[in-house]
This record gives sequence, C-alpha cells and structure tokens, in this order.
Amino acid sequence: MPTETPVTFPSGDVTIEGRLTVPKPAAAAVVICHPHPSYGGSMDNNVVYAVRDAVTSLDLSALIFNFRGVGKSGGRSTGELVDARDVGAAVDFVANHPDIKPPAVYLVGYSYGAWVGLFHALADARIGAWAAISPPTGMFDFSYLVASPVPKLIVCGDSDYFVAMDELQGIYNRLPEPKRLVTVKGADHFYWGQESVIKDEIADFFTKKAT
Repeated sequence: MPTETPVTFPSGDVTIEGRLTVPKPAAAAVVICHPHPSYGGSMDNNVVYAVRDAVTSLDLSALIFNFRGVGKSGGRSTGELVDARDVGAAVDFVANHPDIKPPAVYLVGYSYGAWVGLFHALADARIGAWAAISPPTGMFDFSYLVASPVPKLIVCGDSDYFVAMDELQGIYNRLPEPKRLVTVKGADHFYWGQESVIKDEIADFFTKKAT
C-alpha cells in the first residue's frame, strides 16, 4: 500500500486532522467520511479502511479525516448537517493540494458520513461521483437526496437495522441515472468480516463509473 501521510487543514476556525494517500499524483482524489462521532465513529474504522484500500488500489488519492471533535480534530461535533462544513473543507484541501492537482474529486460516505457527505456533495459541483455505504435512513432524513446527475452507488446490508429499506428504495427510485443499488447478503451495519465486499464494490464502481 502507498504511504499514508498525516495532514491537517482548516474548517472555519478549527483544525481538522486526516491522513492522505497519494499513489499517483494528478489522479482523481476521493474524500472518505466516517460514521457518527457520538457513537465512536472516526477515520480509524474498518469500512473507512476498506474504501481507502479500494480507491488507492486504483491509483486514486484518498483522504480520510476526523470530523470536528473527533481524535485530534478541534472543536465539537454537532451531530447535525451543519458539520458538512468539514466535508467541504476536506474537498477544498484535496482540490487545491499542490502535489495532487486532481482532475476530479469524488466522495464516499459511510453511515452518518453518508448523510453529511452527500448533503455537501449535492451542493458542490466539483464532486464528480459519490458512493453511500449504509446510509441510515431509519435515523436521518435523506429527503434532500432527489437530484444528482453524477454517477452514484448505494451499498447496504440486508440485515442492517439502521437502514429503512422502503425509504432507501424510494430515495433510490427518485435519483436519476447513472446509479446502482447493491444489497449485501447477510451484512449488518458494520460489515465485520465482509470488508472485502465493500472493497470490491467500491473498486468496481470507480473503475467503471469514475476513473
């Protein structure tokens, strides 16, 4: 695996910590958003790592980061959509990084990271594709997710009790093409022991849709 480098960047008046992997300068970059801070979510997460490994195996750069109030990131998490500002700061960081100069920026959010991440992605024309892993439609309102012309992937487990499947299917049906919904048999919200499935689906998506 290419070297992962600790980085920091500003988000308003706080400093956010992250780790950046750059297998190939001038390739696209992927910002990866972690689960809910109030429930122990951080960038040090099995699904986050699986996504990072998938995209770097394609020579795409990967930024994982801690939302405010997590780890060494400053400030306090609100647990609300306002913390999408940290996602915007992460996108700014990779988009303007002099050693990367990515031709495109993509976004992957897991759980809470999907809720806040996609909220930012819909307002940022720089995001050329996105993937949502286990968007917790049983906990948060994803009704904002109705119009997104870029390539998109949604992955969830068929035993995920945080995902209201009827609600998720309704959201997916409203999204324009290109899109794909993948249901992982036997997986719950945490994917322990099934990280390879996440890696394969993310790698396949970015190979076909976004490289």
